[in-house]
Amino acid sequence: YLERQIELLNPKVIVLLGKAAVFSVLGEEGTLGALRGKSLSYRKGDVEIPVVVTYHPAYLLRNLPDKSKSWSDLLRLRDALDQT
Repeated sequence: YLERQIELLNPKVIVLLGKAAVFSVLGEEGTLGALRGKSLSYRKGDVEIPVVVTYHPAYLLRNLPDKSKSWSDLLRLRDALDQT
């Protein structure tokens, strides 16, 4: 279902919020801290869409110091949008 939605929407960039989203879309396991900042892509056939990984909003409410890390992820998202 999600793959079909992505196919129909054809987004320029996908933002994944939290570890569950990363696992569901990319199948990647590991800590979110290790996945943040990496060049990741969603691939389906010949389609390749850049992916930005950041923290889930509920996590950020419990861990305020990580908000700055999430902000840097959003800046990375802006750069990715500028490149497409």
